[in-house]
Parts: sequence; C-alpha cells; structure tokens
Amino acid sequence: MANSISLWSLILATLCALIAVTESKEVVCYYGTWATYRQGNGKFTVDDVNPFLCTQLNYAFFDINSDGTIRIMDAYLDLPSGLNTIAKFNDLKQKNSGLKTLAAIGGWNAGTANFKAVAGDAQLRSTFARNAVSFLQQHRFDGMDIDWEYPTPADKANFVLLLQQLANAFAPYKYLLTVAVAAPESAANDAYDIPAVSRIVNYINLMAYDMHGNYGVTRHHAPAYQGSNTIDDTDYKRQLNADAVIRYWLSKGAPASKLTLGVPFYGRTFKLANPVVDGVGAPTTGVGAAGRYTQEAGFLGYNEICESSWSRKQYDAAQGAAYAFGNGDWVTYDTVEVIAQKCNLIAKYGLGGGMVWSIETDDFKGMCGPKFTLLSALNSCVNNGPAPVTTTRATPKPATTARPATTARPATTARPATTKSTARPATTKPVPLTTTTAKAVTSGSGEFVCTRDGHFRDPYDCNKYYRCHAGTKYTFNCPSGLYFREDVATCDWPYNVKC
Repeated sequence: MANSISLWSLILATLCALIAVTESKEVVCYYGTWATYRQGNGKFTVDDVNPFLCTQLNYAFFDINSDGTIRIMDAYLDLPSGLNTIAKFNDLKQKNSGLKTLAAIGGWNAGTANFKAVAGDAQLRSTFARNAVSFLQQHRFDGMDIDWEYPTPADKANFVLLLQQLANAFAPYKYLLTVAVAAPESAANDAYDIPAVSRIVNYINLMAYDMHGNYGVTRHHAPAYQGSNTIDDTDYKRQLNADAVIRYWLSKGAPASKLTLGVPFYGRTFKLANPVVDGVGAPTTGVGAAGRYTQEAGFLGYNEICESSWSRKQYDAAQGAAYAFGNGDWVTYDTVEVIAQKCNLIAKYGLGGGMVWSIETDDFKGMCGPKFTLLSALNSCVNNGPAPVTTTRATPKPATTARPATTARPATTARPATTKSTARPATTKPVPLTTTTAKAVTSGSGEFVCTRDGHFRDPYDCNKYYRCHAGTKYTFNCPSGLYFREDVATCDWPYNVKC
C-alpha cells in the first residue's frame, strides 16, 4: 500500500509539473538593435539583454528584398566584421537553453512594396522560403517573425500563401513562424484572413499600441479598456483598446493560445494647447519634445519617462492606462499597474502570453526602480504571480547626452534606415550601389534644409547626418571614426565613403 501511495504521489507530481509547463505563457520580446548607438543611460547593447526574462527574443530588424533575398540592415552592427551582434544575440541561448531567438523581418520602415512583390509571385515565395531557411541556419535563429506593415485587402490571399510557403519550408527544422499584426478591427479586417493566418503560424503578436496618434486631443495610445462614452463616442474609437482587440481576434477564429498581447515600453507625447487643461481628451497642438536617448519627437521610452520630472503622474483606472504631464507636454504610457490590467486580460481570455515592444526602452538599468521594471512585472503577472512593487527613488540627474548614431525609431515596429547589405556576411568593402541621392540643400546660414524624406549626410561634416520626415529634420552622428554613406544609409569606415 505504501509503495502504491508513493507511486501515485510520483505520478501526480509529474502530472502537476507537466501541467505547469503546459500552462506557462509566452513573453515575446523585441530588441531594437539600433539602441546600441544611443548615448548615456540609453545605450543598450546585446550584453544588456536578460535572457531569462523572455521566452522568445526577436532581433529587429532584417529586410526583405524584391527578389526574395534577405537583407541585413547594418553590417557593422550585425556581422563579425563589426560588432558581431547577431552571433552574440544567439549565444544568449547558452545562458538560457529554453530561450528561442527569432529573426524579425520588416518593420514600419520596410514598407510594403517588397513584401507585396514577393508574396504575389509563386516563384519569389519559394525563393524567399529557401533563403529564409538558409538565413536561420547560417545565423542560428530558432524561427522567423514576419512584420509586414501592412498588407492591403488585395494582399490578403497572397500573405496567406507566403506564410504557408514559409511554414512548409520550416517544418522539417521545427522553426517557429510568427507574425506581428495590426491589432484593431478597422486595420486587421482589411489586412488579414485571420482564420487562415491562425492555422499556419505558431503565434500572432498583436500590436495593441499606437492606436491613437496626433489627432488634436490627448488619448491613451494603448489602453486596456474602453473609455467613457464622452471619450470613446464612436464605434471606431471603441475598437482602440486591448480588450476590444482581443475580443475581435477571437471572434474571427484566432485560437486564444496563439495570441500574444502587445505591451508598449514607451509613451506617446503631445503638446498641450493649454497647460492647465491636461486630462484625457485635452486639446493639443502637436507632438511633444524628443527624449534625450531616443531623440524622436512625440516618443519617449519608459526609461526616459521615469527619469524625467513630470508635474503629475496619473493612473486612469477606468481605461487601465497611465499618463503624466508637465511643462506643457502630456504623455500616455504603460506602468506596472497598467501591465497588471493587461495580464488580467491575458488570463481572462486564455491568451498565449504577452509581447513587448521593446526591451531597450524599459528601465533596464534600474534608475527608477528594479532593473527591467516593466519586463519583470509582465513576467511575474502573466504567469499568475504578483507584479513586483516599484520603489520610489530620487529622480537621477540627466546623463550627458549626445545624439544617437542611428535613426530614431518611428512608432510601432520600426527600425533604422534601410541598408543594402546581403544576408551573407559582408566584406569590409561593400560594393557601391547605384542610388539617387539628394543634393545637400543649405539655407543662407549654412544650415541643412530638408527638401524631401530620406537620410542625408551633412555637406560639411562626414560624421554627421540627417533624417528628414514629413518636413521635420532629425540630426544624428555616426560612432566615432565612422562616416555616413548616403548610398546605403548607414555608417561605414572612411575608406568606403566618398566624402
């Protein structure tokens, strides 16, 4: 009898362990590798990654060429001839054998033209799938994340065909195939055949952020819940929250276990029209000032928010969101409290887990609280543990700032400017490309003037360059000793640059 009890105890313990493993949820992390070039406390290299806080770690980004090949965006950053970040990234699995690493293809800056060309041609789909397998094998990734922002209604069927081709090619190697998708109904309905996509991929990463932009009033860009009738006064506005996003995807047949809810580790900022009118729905006159690390107007990393002095920080319990304001600026962002509400949604709907954009804008140095404050909170509560309690510290003095050496990241899943390296390791002297570059335009004072969108070298300083977007100029510097190449929009060794 005693032996029987011991045997059953062993079986029960084993079953409980298996159930615990089965029920463990995913924490999908994107790493924006261009943060390597940021300055001060914003600099985040692959050595700063904690491999135990993510189950899937996505390397953002690589690009797709119109001929079905894969393009490395920054040879100096990525390859052994430079900083060798890809190899170091995949070496993280030596520390955590349970970690899966994925190559993320696309992002906001990649656009749609090349995806459209490849997805719409059977031969190119096959070519891309073969190249994808070779790329994953060469660089030791465990899978690929497709981040096409965004397919049009005409691309729906071809996107499914592209994913199916990849899935077929990946199957013998057990590679993961995931997608990052537009989350709200109005966008997702136009872009995706949700039942078909759901059948093919392993996970669907819901980009449930940037759901409100610079539209003249303050609103949360990633709330957990719908606002009041005065705030969300149309059917469209009532779609723009995590709860509505999840319910929509489930209603269209997506399995809950394949959905991961996106959580932003950044805020969207606005300039208040009247500094004393500062609630949700307050009039605005544009976007807020750029942060000292990310250097993008209208955008602040969580680390920049927590290190800055804001007059007031508010938690909006009704919407499960947070905001702060001060000096005429207003920011909407996620806190530990907000993440707890999103974990409640993940548990309520039985989702596969949470997703993070992106780890390098968390408080990874612990300047305001525990290291990786938000990522630690998500890890804890997504698997039914309590969220860590943040501690209040004195606001640190601003770090000495310098402009970053790569382009500021636009919203959603964007990355630095496109470069023209190949998927294979580049030589130290890449073949020059035939490109059309704009002639430098300067004002009477000698200051560079933006005449069109793009990336342009300073006419007087080879180390300095500009990003022009929608009439706004952003100024950057390459790392010390490198010059900016306009033909491939990246920093390179001086002997490769005609300057």
